[in-house]
Amino acid sequence: MPNLLELKEVHAGYGPRSVLHGVSLSVPEGGIVSLLGANGAGKTTTLRAITAGVRWSGDITFGGRSLRRLATEEIVRAGIKSSAPESRTSPKAAASAPSSPSTRT
Repeated sequence: MPNLLELKEVHAGYGPRSVLHGVSLSVPEGGIVSLLGANGAGKTTTLRAITAGVRWSGDITFGGRSLRRLATEEIVRAGIKSSAPESRTSPKAAASAPSSPSTRT
């Protein structure tokens, strides 16, 4: 089965800070892949590289087509979509967050 999405030796970062150091992965057509790792491991940066949200080097292909010079809008039209993780709320902030209005009679 051919690979639908493939990353080969992808490097990416923010300014002078390198975050991805040669990431390679493939997603076969009809397959599912999970990115797991600690905070700061590069999961979000990997997704941003795929969707043109950060500068990257290496090779990223989708359906055999290079994503190198595509804008995010073109990548979405091709069928790739990424959603940001849910925001995290500290227990203290959650405890002080306003609750739904009470009903007083």
